Amino acid sequence: MIRPAQRKLLDRARAASSPDATDFAEVLRRYGGADRIEDLTAAGLDRLLDHLTVTGFRSRQRPIISARTRKLIEEAARQLGLTPHVYTADLRGHGGVADLRDLVGRGLLDLLARWERRGLDVAAFNTARREISPAQLRLLQVARKRVEMVERRWHAILQDFGGVVSAADLDRRGVDLIMAFLEAEGFDRVPVAPAGPVFGRRPGFASPEQVELIRTLWREWTAPAAESEADVEAGLNTWLERYHGASSLRFLSAAGAAKVITALKSMKARKGERETTHA
Repeated sequence: MIRPAQRKLLDRARAASSPDATDFAEVLRRYGGADRIEDLTAAGLDRLLDHLTVTGFRSRQRPIISARTRKLIEEAARQLGLTPHVYTADLRGHGGVADLRDLVGRGLLDLLARWERRGLDVAAFNTARREISPAQLRLLQVARKRVEMVERRWHAILQDFGGVVSAADLDRRGVDLIMAFLEAEGFDRVPVAPAGPVFGRRPGFASPEQVELIRTLWREWTAPAAESEADVEAGLNTWLERYHGASSLRFLSAAGAAKVITALKSMKARKGERETTHA
């Protein structure tokens, strides 16, 4: 169910982080929730790639710093009135990179320390990028205690993969990467499972790829922190029936699925604009 470009990225990540076939099969099952790469869901692929990222894989296609935070960095540079030359010099000299997609957490912290001396309100910047929910924060603390991570190492991981000094300031990408690291340390999170019933290919109805994309977009738009997959699916079905005349994904036509995907993408875009405006 994954696209060719995603398969190519996964092959690169596998070669960089887990070349042994037996080891990778175990990693695939534990973090991707599948026995074969071809059976990965979008959620399983994301979780698998996050694991490979925290164990050494680096790619501009899966940056450490989220796209939203990179946008806030560019906005901060404009607010400070930095010229392209000064911006590039600060990025190289303090962030340690020439491209924001290569930036890691410690580089972000060093860059923000430099810009704080230039007049940036770093507290406001952190507030603008903060996306962690109370339930996610509690889960991180539980996971940290389970793996018995000492204070010094915990703060090092927050800096490396979150670009923060406090877990309360993490954005969504930081939450995912910190959780992936804690899993790699031995914390057992709920295994990846199919997001909902699999309906197969039926003439005239939504394809498996459309169904999986709709579920992924719905999860991203609602951003549930502690709901079960059953609750998420129920919420999606309620929305589908109210706005698209289908009581569940099972009864959604291929044409209807295309409209639902367009609607969810627009909803996500508007949500992102509101978050940026209120930041």
